[in-house]
Amino acid sequence: MANQSTPSTDPTRRTFLAGVCGAVVAMGAGAVLLADDATAATGITRRKDGRVVVQVSKVPGLKSVGGTVLLGTVKGVPVAVVRTGRDSYEALNLQCTHLGTTVVRNGSGWVCPSHGSRFAVDGDVERGPAPTDLLQMPSRYRRAKKVLVVG
Repeated sequence: MANQSTPSTDPTRRTFLAGVCGAVVAMGAGAVLLADDATAATGITRRKDGRVVVQVSKVPGLKSVGGTVLLGTVKGVPVAVVRTGRDSYEALNLQCTHLGTTVVRNGSGWVCPSHGSRFAVDGDVERGPAPTDLLQMPSRYRRAKKVLVVG
């Protein structure tokens, strides 16, 4: 009797890598991701107290107004920083205000993959079912040092 094998349903390494690459592309061009376990990325440092320090002049994604950088989680919350003006930055809680799904960068704003809510890049709700804008995370910009502390 010939040895017959059944097709495997386990994902291959190629399938896994393709999925990861697709997720990175879905985050949007110009976005930089800092994993929670990373000790540092260009211009970004995670402190032991959970706060994240962003040296805005060293982060390519924040060179122009509307640019973003994804920080991973800050104190358990998914966060992105958005440059909103010449010397102004906002740290956004990326949990959709509808049911808490993490939104992703899409074109010129953010979209909730669960129910399609859309937000402007600065977090303003453009289309529901989300009832309100994305929440802001506590942050403080130190103009003299060009440093934003989030958390």
